[in-house]
Amino acid sequence: MSDYIIFTDGDVDLPSPYGTEVSLLPQYYYFEENKIYGDEQILTRDAFFEQLSSRRAYTAGVNPDFVRRSFEAALQEEKGILCITVSSGLSGSYNTICMVADDLKQHYPGCEIEVIDSLSATLGSGFLCVDALEMKKAGRTLQENAAEIRKRVNLIDLYFVVDDFKYLVQGGRVSPSVGKIGDILDIKVILTMNDGRIEPYRKNRGINAALRNLQRIAQSRKIGRLGSIYVGNKDLFEKCKSLVNSDYEATLNLIVSSHVGPNTTGIAIEWADEK
Repeated sequence: MSDYIIFTDGDVDLPSPYGTEVSLLPQYYYFEENKIYGDEQILTRDAFFEQLSSRRAYTAGVNPDFVRRSFEAALQEEKGILCITVSSGLSGSYNTICMVADDLKQHYPGCEIEVIDSLSATLGSGFLCVDALEMKKAGRTLQENAAEIRKRVNLIDLYFVVDDFKYLVQGGRVSPSVGKIGDILDIKVILTMNDGRIEPYRKNRGINAALRNLQRIAQSRKIGRLGSIYVGNKDLFEKCKSLVNSDYEATLNLIVSSHVGPNTTGIAIEWADEK
């Protein structure tokens, strides 16, 4: 199999114009169990955040049957598969995709399927997808591409600031004790990904201090790619983008948005490999 298709899941965001070049395995969200969004049904962002303001959103990972059908279609065309997923510390999608891949390898001997845990999310994982696309266009084989992406996982960082911790707490992404920090004295906490999980990075007195510290982080080392992430507060996003002088931008998918709320912004960094 000389040709291959690059896949990712619904927790991952790619900057324009790369989004149409990666095959998406959707994830799902719902406010009531009998109406699930994310595949054939998708809410507009305005409608989504209007519901989120008064109701909790629930999320679900990839559908194994959808993954199987998508992968099998590629294999039947004698194409390999390179799939870069959201962190396994945030979602069960990585394990589900691996399970489907292992089963398909039994039915298609000799097929090539590589599934990579990005240990990140949204635009952080998206940068790895961009790398994979560029290496594929440069003629890298699937195995060469996968090996290089696994090395680059450690070059990805994600930092973001939330205005209201209730969404992260109710979704179980941070503990209630961490959530309480944000309610005291207008403390805004920069959160980051560490070993695939969300952790506090730095406390800040107010949103402006938090954004300035994002700027300092972005200036601390040589950068390969830098992107800013829009959620639902355009003014906050524009302020962050102007401070970090990002080259890329992405709109946060609604799955992750349900866990952070609209008054959130952040940056994704792929540090330059200086070895």
